[in-house]
Amino acid sequence: MEKLIETLSRRKTVGRHFIISIVMDGKELSTITINTIAIDAAFDDRYDDVDNEGCFYESRFEAQEALVNEILIANEIEL
Repeated sequence: MEKLIETLSRRKTVGRHFIISIVMDGKELSTITINTIAIDAAFDDRYDDVDNEGCFYESRFEAQEALVNEILIANEIEL
């Protein structure tokens, strides 16, 4: 999972939609998401610098993992 998280990227499209993608076995996999809570946490380098207890994602890793799982599910891939 950590190797996939290292390749996680996002591109804003329209409104609150983002294209999120990872690289797995040399192939880019992507999906569209509206999970802005995960996007904000996953790509904030300082997210873990504050106390996030009680937040939907308590760590940056947790948000990144959720986005990677969303991509895997959308592409019908099981690890």
